[in-house]
Amino acid sequence: MTSTTAPEAPNRSTGTSARKLEWTEPAHSIWQWLILACALTTALPLWCADHLPFTDLPQHVAAIATLRHWWDPVWRSQHYFTLALSQTQYLLYYLAGAVLAFPFGTAERANLVLLSLTAIAFPYSLRSLLRALHLDDRLALFGCTLFWSQALLIGFFNYLAAMPLLLWGLALAVRNAEGGFEAGPGRRHDLQLVFGLAGLSVALFYLHLSAFIFFAPAAALASVLLPRPAPLREWPRRLSWAGPVVLLGLFWLAYSPVVHPHSVGWDQPVGVEFEEPAQALKNVGDALLDIWHGSQDEWCLFALLAAAALLAWPQTRPAADPSQPQRRGLAAAWVALAVLLYFAFPNAIGWLWQLNERYALIAALLAPLLLRPARGLRGAAPLALVAATSLFAAGTAFMQIRNFEAEVGPFDEVLSAAKPGQRLFSMIYEQNSRFAKFSPFLHFGSYYRARLGGVASFSFAELPQSPLRYRPEEEPPRKPARWEWGTWRFFDNRIDGVYYDYVLVHGLVDPFAQHPPGPAWHVVSKRGNWALYAKGT
Repeated sequence: MTSTTAPEAPNRSTGTSARKLEWTEPAHSIWQWLILACALTTALPLWCADHLPFTDLPQHVAAIATLRHWWDPVWRSQHYFTLALSQTQYLLYYLAGAVLAFPFGTAERANLVLLSLTAIAFPYSLRSLLRALHLDDRLALFGCTLFWSQALLIGFFNYLAAMPLLLWGLALAVRNAEGGFEAGPGRRHDLQLVFGLAGLSVALFYLHLSAFIFFAPAAALASVLLPRPAPLREWPRRLSWAGPVVLLGLFWLAYSPVVHPHSVGWDQPVGVEFEEPAQALKNVGDALLDIWHGSQDEWCLFALLAAAALLAWPQTRPAADPSQPQRRGLAAAWVALAVLLYFAFPNAIGWLWQLNERYALIAALLAPLLLRPARGLRGAAPLALVAATSLFAAGTAFMQIRNFEAEVGPFDEVLSAAKPGQRLFSMIYEQNSRFAKFSPFLHFGSYYRARLGGVASFSFAELPQSPLRYRPEEEPPRKPARWEWGTWRFFDNRIDGVYYDYVLVHGLVDPFAQHPPGPAWHVVSKRGNWALYAKGT
């Protein structure tokens, strides 16, 4: 589909042209090859090391591995856990990972494939939405750099994977509205689009609820506003795709442990915290690309803003498609909704945190919909800058990940000394990295469960929204604030020492040097800053 800013461009479906295309024109094939190159380069750094500095990654691969080895007696998954698949929205990513873990061998490789597909999908899902709105699809290049976001480095993989699905869903909502509802007398409604949109909505619901909170009203706006505002009597038909999701939402409100945490024994207070608007504005950069120690990511954000400013610079435009203002108004409403959620949504609800900052990524992904590249070099040069920025961001990630791999040191060798199917507690005294932000060592103990099964605490299985829950008779000893993972001070050898078989330590600290009351521990393996202790003399 061609851009409305270049009406003389050839039809991509036929590949024919009355003249030779310049590289600066939207229809030139160089832009599609550039999107592909940038997408693949974005995914490449994920494969350059055995350990990635994404804080929650070990927790996610542990959940995937437990599902993958559910029937493995050595891993003892069913001995320690029960499935709570009907009580959570965090299903699709873990189930997809468990399926991929069969052909790819391990949960870690399956997760790597999922992350790579997500990285590649960022620009291509944005391109799909641009084409649905009849906009310049070269703007999809913005999606590459935005993959390297705070959501990725913290390890909000479910949410990150929801971003391409959200963009594809909005594209489908636009096509559904313009193709399925602009019908003359006797024309049949396009049921295929409706069922497709309903199915995608359900998939997004089970991928991440925060993303769905934006998607539901955004897709509804497209359904009732395009191709022109619909009278109220048509709204039920236009919104019929939302029926299954409404039912799921009601079921979630009635039974979800997130809404009713006491139903799963969660006794922590569920307070609601908001971020001051001034602080939220100050945190925009941090909520997007500020993920590495150093100034490289700030330069990426500056380059994207500079390119966007150049693309938004006033210019003489050709006559527009009469329906284009309606689509642009819809895009502006979407961006406004994302910005509103960023400033108005709670920053934390109980144990759930940084909720509002997640909408900064949605706003950034949708902002290119408001841009109209000029003809010729004036429009092509800023887009080339966006492409160069994505390559620079990928190069920076490659170097930082390689540096982090060296920082990890002999972790694998130390962990391999443990036997499978046991119980491990982590004491991560050194949580931070010199290269990546957000304490990337915090959950390294969960690699035990990802590779050898058993229990690794602290664990996401202790949270109400987890699809895996401990069996009551096998759950770890509970204490106040136990959900603050990685706080080694909570370990009481008289209680926890009886339950756990291993203790993994990161940092030059011997937690048992003073022989605390309780079981005795001895070093099984110690190399570098890592040590593995086993219970017994």
